[in-house]
Amino acid sequence: MSDVKYTISVVDPLQHLFGIQIEFQPKSSEPVNLSLPNWLPGSYMIRDFAKHVLDFTAQDQDGPLLCTPTSKSSYSIEHNNKTITVSYHYYAFDLSVRKAYLDQQYGFINPASSCYQVDSHKDETCLVTIVKPSHYVAQHWVPAVGLTRTKDTELFSWGNYQATSYIDFTDYPILMGKLDIAKFEVEQVPHYMITAGQHFGDLSRVVNDLKPICEFQANVFGGLPSDVDQYLFLTMITDSGFGGLEHLNSTALVCSRYDIIKDSQPMTDGYETFLSLCSHEYFHTWNVKRLKPKEFIPFDLNREVYTEQLWFYEGMTSYFDDYSLVATNTISPQTYLNTLAKTLTRVRRGNGETRQSVTESSYFSWTKFYQQDHTAPDQITSYYSKGALIACFADLSIRQHSAGQKTLAHLMNEAWQQWGANGIGTTQAELESLFETYLSKADFETFKELLYRASRIDLSNMLAEVGIDLNYFPQSKPNQWFIDGASEYNPEQPEFWLGATLALENGLHTVKQVLNNSPAERAGIAVGDQLVAFNQIKLPATDVESWFKKVQRKDGNQIHYFRKDSLMCAHLELKPSPAFVAQLRLKHEDKAKTWLNS
Repeated sequence: MSDVKYTISVVDPLQHLFGIQIEFQPKSSEPVNLSLPNWLPGSYMIRDFAKHVLDFTAQDQDGPLLCTPTSKSSYSIEHNNKTITVSYHYYAFDLSVRKAYLDQQYGFINPASSCYQVDSHKDETCLVTIVKPSHYVAQHWVPAVGLTRTKDTELFSWGNYQATSYIDFTDYPILMGKLDIAKFEVEQVPHYMITAGQHFGDLSRVVNDLKPICEFQANVFGGLPSDVDQYLFLTMITDSGFGGLEHLNSTALVCSRYDIIKDSQPMTDGYETFLSLCSHEYFHTWNVKRLKPKEFIPFDLNREVYTEQLWFYEGMTSYFDDYSLVATNTISPQTYLNTLAKTLTRVRRGNGETRQSVTESSYFSWTKFYQQDHTAPDQITSYYSKGALIACFADLSIRQHSAGQKTLAHLMNEAWQQWGANGIGTTQAELESLFETYLSKADFETFKELLYRASRIDLSNMLAEVGIDLNYFPQSKPNQWFIDGASEYNPEQPEFWLGATLALENGLHTVKQVLNNSPAERAGIAVGDQLVAFNQIKLPATDVESWFKKVQRKDGNQIHYFRKDSLMCAHLELKPSPAFVAQLRLKHEDKAKTWLNS
């Protein structure tokens, strides 16, 4: 028998330990190598999952076998040509969508981060048993996973599952707990919204809102992929978390317990964000899970795999996640425009857009994007955010060039038919050629510049063609990410702008971020400094920037701050921020409908 049998069990939720057992028959007398991935698709960073492995052993029917580590994430096992059983514990206390989590509330485990591959058997069928827990805190739990069930296992039940290969197995995360489950269908395929953890909303509201969004996206690509016979939204509820990761027929999500709302409630920012997250990950069912860069075929999960194409795979997806909400009337046109304005503000706020192109951002995702620090707004651009703006440019351009006969959705469908449905993948050149067939010559040249040049994107003319005014204003208060376009904006004199992000820690205002050329930077303030006084008066606990304006002096202002144990004093110039906060205002509703309601 060449199958590999995996057994996953809950050892102790209070110690956050899963148990993993792997059983297989060697194919030859040579030592067998087992390896654990160092990263997983959709999250482009080396994460060294093996550091969470404990008590690794191997044995056969005669007793223990010699296990020799050959790298940070692999073992070599000498054997006697008899069935080998590998056992270990996995420490699971990372409440994210990438690794594993286990406590008395619920459990989540990602096979890519926790289950070793038997290298000589990587293409063999994986038989997976998920064991019913005996621990008292988990006795009433049930599991949810997208793996194919065997005939003796019912839906949402402990038991036996299977995957066609190891890489296939890694794409099926498992959520377990006292689950809240609601069902809906898309093209007669069952879809499930599944939550673990306490929330205060109604899942009936979620599935009613998600159904048209999923149907819209399926229509973009001409239907669900042929191998999707179910889809699961696996959602971990926590206090204030946020995140998502796409998989073949499911997505792993983290959201706040306050994001999901009741049937009778009006739309909230948190719920809109949650729907957008679900929309984003669902769009990935086609765009990156099956339609993907050639560099990812097949995946090499042991080392970094570089590509310039994430502007397409994350940028287009980031455009359609919010656009799907307005196209299905889940949110109003102005609500969508306000959300798009937030993206415009994020991209324009710092100088990163003028220092890095989206293709560079994609290539260096392993370091500069996924390991970004406080300097990020001024040093990098996001292939998510700017990629979404490039997608918006392309969609508006295609509509204009084709007199409304074609849209970006048509281009996505063609990409799917050419390189996704058949699994052959894309090159950067092929994607560019596809866009060239949809854009005017002038707009294609602009499009190429947006991909390769580190320069500002300007959507004002494109948006004006569909009856929408784009304007930028100075920031009038901290953490202002957009200006509501529902009414005319008549700004008062802009507030004093510090150009630094502060957090109150132990009663002191600690600097978390400083923007280039800001008053804070020119005063010598750096990340980690603690601001204590302005013009010899102690800073208040709240509304610091508004307070600065009240106590400013005409003959110059001083800021006092600690850097480690040294008290620093500097001149602080009072001035408004640059105009980077976006407002999108609907001026001609009929024109806008051709874009926002189709």
